[in-house]
Amino acid sequence: MEKKLVKFFALSVVIFLGSTARAETINTYNGAITVTPGTVSYGEVGTLLNATDMGNLGYSTSWHAPSFPGETAAVQAAGSTLDHWWVQGARNEIKWSLNTAVSAIIAFPGNDHGPLPMENMEYMMWGSNDMNNWSVGSLTAIYHDGLDSTHQNLQDWYATRWDFSQNYQYFKTVGTSGVVTGWTDHDPEMDGIAAAAPVPEPATMLLMGTGIAGLIAARRKKKA
Repeated sequence: MEKKLVKFFALSVVIFLGSTARAETINTYNGAITVTPGTVSYGEVGTLLNATDMGNLGYSTSWHAPSFPGETAAVQAAGSTLDHWWVQGARNEIKWSLNTAVSAIIAFPGNDHGPLPMENMEYMMWGSNDMNNWSVGSLTAIYHDGLDSTHQNLQDWYATRWDFSQNYQYFKTVGTSGVVTGWTDHDPEMDGIAAAAPVPEPATMLLMGTGIAGLIAARRKKKA
């Protein structure tokens, strides 16, 4: 039993270190961030608040200009559902609300062209509780596959996590140059936002290994 536990711990460490060695790193305004492989878990999805401010509506790299008020419902649905349909703000701000205030959100981009990852990170996220006073969040994580792994091209890659100093109910995307170092475009397409799910510590695997090692030591001590 002890040998199996030791082998499992060693394999876990090798997998953890190997995945770290192959990781992609993006230079951002908030320093170099290592991209988390795969998709990201999330909670409540935000409801789009300013559908009539949107300039474009699209899916993957195709888009068309909405004709209001006829397409307001379609834009509202696209911005309030994580479904790979994206909206682009004519006034460069896209606003959402959550039923429950949170201190961290996941922003899911759309994309009408390349290059990656810059085109998917042309914004910063802001939070508010009254829609008048806004505070900018901090970019803390990037998730390579975003919403799901079925769209292996431009769509929804490089979803971002934004952390705030307090809980907020309202959030907005503001097109911003330089989120990725050296990139100046700032007209983001957004699939939507959602409350962030709890993020496990990066060293979880190592901590689990430490616990296994402790169990082995305790068993040996008991036998002695």
